[in-house]
Amino acid sequence: MVFQGIHKMRLAWSCLSALACSSLQAAPVPMDQNGFTEYMVAKMRPEAGDTPVQIKEPLALTVGSLQVNLGRLYAFCQQSLLNCDAEASNFAKAMADALKEASAPIDKNAVRLVIRPADYVRSIEQAAAKAGSTTHIQYRPLVEGLVAMAVLDTPRSIRSLNDKDLEKLGLTQDQLFDLGASNLRKLLKPLSEAAPPATPGKMGQLSTDFFETSRVALHDDWKPLAAAQGGVLLITLPAANYVLYTSDDTPQAIDALRAAGRKVAQQSPAPLSSAVLRWTEQRWELVR
Repeated sequence: MVFQGIHKMRLAWSCLSALACSSLQAAPVPMDQNGFTEYMVAKMRPEAGDTPVQIKEPLALTVGSLQVNLGRLYAFCQQSLLNCDAEASNFAKAMADALKEASAPIDKNAVRLVIRPADYVRSIEQAAAKAGSTTHIQYRPLVEGLVAMAVLDTPRSIRSLNDKDLEKLGLTQDQLFDLGASNLRKLLKPLSEAAPPATPGKMGQLSTDFFETSRVALHDDWKPLAAAQGGVLLITLPAANYVLYTSDDTPQAIDALRAAGRKVAQQSPAPLSSAVLRWTEQRWELVR
């Protein structure tokens, strides 16, 4: 199993700056890759208990059977050194939770779908392969550069689901994705209530839940909004909890949508994608 990135922060993604109220860190955080990796080993060993924590390579650890990639946390710390120690502690606690979850039964009600960059998924698979794992993450292509991925949502973390998890659940991949979609619809406010049609020259936004961009995996749910906007619906997904959409597909409007997305991404600790997508009856399509 693969432990992914920074622990889930729901709406707290936009509130990380609140950590700055504590100006003292337990110890200086080394910002070279080797030093940072050793620093995280020291953070994780008390949380891991008897489970061995070992350095595989700079910014990559093994914690028992888990492969832990420190790349996203390292990038966050480079941008926000003041908040780094607190976030590293949260990361270590999330890792400990992931260790417990790896052997725990899977709650079907906690299965979700998320949208992630294809490169991110490839990096997880490559890290798992280096660790000797033969499991495969459960995902499906969405558009070029983006995928829909099945995950397990727990109070402190999100982890990808793989083929071994399918066996535990007794599901096919189709059934897994149907389950994730059903759970999302129970979790999120209906799109018809959350996303009023965007008037010409204006943009709408969805930004109230960590799983807002997961709605993109629910293709047919967007049909009424597209129809209400005269058949034109373009979106961008700058962060996991943020969707911007418009009813205007002129070149100027598309440029404005991209620019607004870039601004949101720059302010987010975990930007998602700069892609602009167009809704069609059959699928989402990438706007070049």
